[in-house]
Amino acid sequence: MTRTLPPVLLVALVLGVRPAAAADPSRPPDQGCSWENFESATLGIRLLIENCPDPRMHYVFSANGDWLEQHRPSDDTTFGSHQVIRVIAKSAGQPIEAAIRQEFIAKLTDKTARASCKVARARDTGVNGNGRILLEIVPSGAYARKIERELKDEPRDFGCGDYGKGQATRYFEYHPAESTTKYLWVDAGQDAPLFDQNSIEIIVK
Repeated sequence: MTRTLPPVLLVALVLGVRPAAAADPSRPPDQGCSWENFESATLGIRLLIENCPDPRMHYVFSANGDWLEQHRPSDDTTFGSHQVIRVIAKSAGQPIEAAIRQEFIAKLTDKTARASCKVARARDTGVNGNGRILLEIVPSGAYARKIERELKDEPRDFGCGDYGKGQATRYFEYHPAESTTKYLWVDAGQDAPLFDQNSIEIIVK
């Protein structure tokens, strides 16, 4: 998400926070802010989010369908999506790469993209391993070379649809030790997100 707000004031306010085991933050909060636990029983995830007192910067995190969303009550205008984490289901025995291909690549409307886009290990995400598998959808072959040429003239379409690798930090995240039937789509934006990417846990009740 591209933010128009001063980074030192970035905040998050949580609806429905429930006491949970705190993860250790992987980075300091922004100035004047603090890390707080957020847990959604609906989504089955737990993570650390930033909470700051400035009312102009208050963000509320909440579940909406299979998405975790962030909204600013004082002025909810944004250039990026409000949707930051999506929880996606798969069958327990299905390899994560196959699940992503079936759910996202096979549904691309561009047949060249369908034939050329591949699931690859995600890099430069800012996330440590710790049993997590990080993946992204990337173009390959002649299609990839076409995308690279076009990006030199007009850096907009990175190929492979809405869930493909893009300018922002976006990736799939799978925690097989926590759940074999859920994985995540994480949109961390182009700046440091309002949540700690390294703190995300999948919880199974």
